[in-house]
Amino acid sequence: MNKSNNSKIARPRLRLFQNALASVCLVVAGSAWGAAAPEPLSIAPVAGKVYMISGGTGANISVLAGEGEALMVDGKGPAEFDRIRELVREVSGGEVRYLINGHEHPDHTDGNAGFGGSGSIIVAHRGVRDVLAAGQRGGPPAPAEALPTVTIDHGEKLTLHFAGETVHFIAAPPAHSEFNAIVFYENANVLHLGDLFGPIRYPVIAGGTIDGLIAADEQALALANDDTKVIAGIGPLSTVAELRAYVAMLKTVKQRVAELAAQGKSLEDVLAANVTAEFDATWGDPSRFIPTVYENVKAQ
Repeated sequence: MNKSNNSKIARPRLRLFQNALASVCLVVAGSAWGAAAPEPLSIAPVAGKVYMISGGTGANISVLAGEGEALMVDGKGPAEFDRIRELVREVSGGEVRYLINGHEHPDHTDGNAGFGGSGSIIVAHRGVRDVLAAGQRGGPPAPAEALPTVTIDHGEKLTLHFAGETVHFIAAPPAHSEFNAIVFYENANVLHLGDLFGPIRYPVIAGGTIDGLIAADEQALALANDDTKVIAGIGPLSTVAELRAYVAMLKTVKQRVAELAAQGKSLEDVLAANVTAEFDATWGDPSRFIPTVYENVKAQ
């Protein structure tokens, strides 16, 4: 476990491309995927003492309810801070003691200042702290209360014993973003994967790689059994069977794109080849996913 620093994070050219693509995708998500008004925030039981907050804007949240306190994964944004606190109090009777950031992107970390300013201990990958301290996507540095104070680095993990639950916080390889984490509630048998998993849309890869995404999801599957419940960043509560299907899709698409790229095919050729035909009914429009996979395999 590391104490974090504010060192500058170097990114190769490919990651700059991916981050630019992610910014476009987030804008599109707000207009296309989220054309209808978002559902109101609500909380529902998952298993054991674990609950899921869905609706609103930003990523799904998991809550581990203790007696008069709670542990939470991700925090949406400041506009929803008060309502999230109300929902957490409904199931725990108290405040958020630990807030875990699943990765660095704003829809997972914009709630940090509110919870950190209210006394929550923020836990994250070291790189999340570095990104926030430097200023995310050209923005100003985050305030001190928004910065994680407990961090781990690539290849490390942290175990928290809270409310009778064993919570494993595991650094994943660069996958969806550069600084992802897996959260596993061992006793409740619940995985919180955030944007490492998408039950209803193809992934946005912004700072990671397709190989890293596959590796991270396989790392999560190694913790799971057939009864494990899975919380994604966007979408409904899912099963481990759906996670396995997602990994199979990632592997198949990568293989098909790699084969075409090895034949000298252009990105336009690959898009025209309809390599995701049998998957589109589940995961939607692949036109923002395929270019990233193509860039990844060309860089190998």
